[in-house]
Amino acid sequence: MALGIELLGVGLTYVGGDTTTPVLREIDLTIAPDSVHVLVGPNGCGKSALLRVLAGVLKPTTGDIRFVGDRRHNNRTALVFQDPTLLPWWNVGRNVSIGTELGDQDPPLPKQTRKSLLQKMRSFHTEQVGLGGMADRMPAELSHGMKTRAGIARAFAHDADIVLMDEPFVHLDWISRRKLWDEFETHWQLDPRTYVLVTHDVDEAAVLGDRVTVLSSAPASVIETIEVDLPRPRTTELMTHPGFRSAVSQIWSALDRSG
Repeated sequence: MALGIELLGVGLTYVGGDTTTPVLREIDLTIAPDSVHVLVGPNGCGKSALLRVLAGVLKPTTGDIRFVGDRRHNNRTALVFQDPTLLPWWNVGRNVSIGTELGDQDPPLPKQTRKSLLQKMRSFHTEQVGLGGMADRMPAELSHGMKTRAGIARAFAHDADIVLMDEPFVHLDWISRRKLWDEFETHWQLDPRTYVLVTHDVDEAAVLGDRVTVLSSAPASVIETIEVDLPRPRTTELMTHPGFRSAVSQIWSALDRSG
């Protein structure tokens, strides 16, 4: 079994001087291995903070996080930020494969094998997000939408069991976003892993997610986790499916209760 996550009573409080700000409150949640789990909730409720707790960037104030299952990759988690944060002195292809280039291989790969692997990875993942032929370009030569695509390609290429994505499609136009939803599904079919995705887009949550957890206003707690009854592989054509309409309705209903 691949790697999943169990959150048991997880709480987080920011402390600054004489001020304490509760951010997460008694989060109980199970994220199944090899699934896409989506988090939605009001602005500023703590969704991004929860991703950072899962990534180990923030330490929970209370509760426990357990990673359950077998490691299949060298890295346990990879965190993809809303802004692509590409290294400006590396070209697009090298930025995409940064996780593999800088990560440790066990056992170590021969130098020529590693070089060949990186070249194939850069080509495959840039093509997959619509950046074919741009692997040698520098980030300064790209539009913001292209930089976002490069950041998503880097997430796909990262050698991690669990990929945590903080609104990765938010800076894309509607047409590009729908195209990348399909590309996301294609990638997941080729390399199923555990994805935790934060979004404000209810349609996006229902199209991509196996389960959608709705969080309350801050401090965030779980309102409801909705099972999305849609077949895989997912495509945007399924937005006419009764299961999609049902999931969207349930998500909005839970958001109405989120405060």
